[in-house]
Amino acid sequence: MADANASATPSTTPRSRSSLWGYGYAFPAVGILVLFVGYPLGSLVYHSFTAWDGLSSPRWVGLSNFAALRHDPIFITALPNNAIFAISVPIIVVLSLMLAYPIHERVPGWRFFRSTFFLPAIYSTVVVGIIASVILLPEGAVNQVLGDVGLSGLKRNWLTDTNTARGWIIAVVAWANFGYSVLIYLAGMAVLEPQLSESARLDGAGFWNILWQVYVPNLRRVIELVFVINTITAFAYMLPYIFTITGGGPGYATYATEYYIYDAGFSSQQLGYAAAMGVILAGVILVLGFVQIRMLTRAKTA
Repeated sequence: MADANASATPSTTPRSRSSLWGYGYAFPAVGILVLFVGYPLGSLVYHSFTAWDGLSSPRWVGLSNFAALRHDPIFITALPNNAIFAISVPIIVVLSLMLAYPIHERVPGWRFFRSTFFLPAIYSTVVVGIIASVILLPEGAVNQVLGDVGLSGLKRNWLTDTNTARGWIIAVVAWANFGYSVLIYLAGMAVLEPQLSESARLDGAGFWNILWQVYVPNLRRVIELVFVINTITAFAYMLPYIFTITGGGPGYATYATEYYIYDAGFSSQQLGYAAAMGVILAGVILVLGFVQIRMLTRAKTA
């Protein structure tokens, strides 16, 4: 028995050493994750149960912040606004697919179109928002073009009307984000077997029929990824657009949850209240992330 134990010990030692090396290599990544994700998230959750102005010591108030949010008309407007801005998602999904396909097929001028379509993605969201706010002024480029083509009756102050302000934000978000989606589609199309489209052409399928009948079924995973990424964007990355284009107006009509968190935390110094909104928004994003994982897992096992 002693000999058996002695012979077993050397065989387990390399595995233990390998495990220690593995933990050692993983420790820096885990440490960075805890420092920059875990700690801020824990601090957010803690302060959501407090009344805090960022200067004095936090005062524990329990669920009071969350109870107040249930009756806050601005928050009740802001969260559904994120869902309205998510209308940009199907626009991006479909439009970027229809633009990626001709580029993949290398239609005449495809190099120019590839760089042009990706151009909005190069600019920062702040720059995109400022440009949009300028061209939508009463004396901006949009109204000037309408006047030049004889449609002066359509001229208006686009950012003071609730419906047009929301519509333009949706359009700007779609324009600014579809370039990345085009790249994702192009990457997905690049790995497909070229024989699929060639066989469809031999069978008499037209240019667009090949897209819908050959590429779309084989790009299901990619389409799901593009859809989920842009949905998360509509809920988690709206602050620069709202801040630069409408400032939340007219009134509170274009307030997004992110913008209200910024306004409550840094303009009103209600950081505990803002943290409670952040917890709710983080919960929404986590649910969306869970849906993303489920969708991608289902695609892998399909």
